[in-house]
Amino acid sequence: MLLSFPFIFGGPTLFHYKGAQAIRNDEPWWLVLSILLMLIAVFFAVKGLRTIMAAFFDTDSNDNIQS
Repeated sequence: MLLSFPFIFGGPTLFHYKGAQAIRNDEPWWLVLSILLMLIAVFFAVKGLRTIMAAFFDTDSNDNIQS
């Protein structure tokens, strides 16, 4: 999840400063780049959450505990 934080803030910031102006100027590259950064942020956040949830609730990791 740590990897997603720069993309979480960078994607919307880039969209606000460059992407919205690019729509009016018919230059879609900044818009595409900002949306790509936001999708990368979602990917890393979901991957991190899945790792955390697997650490808490994965039953396979508890099989090695000896009583």
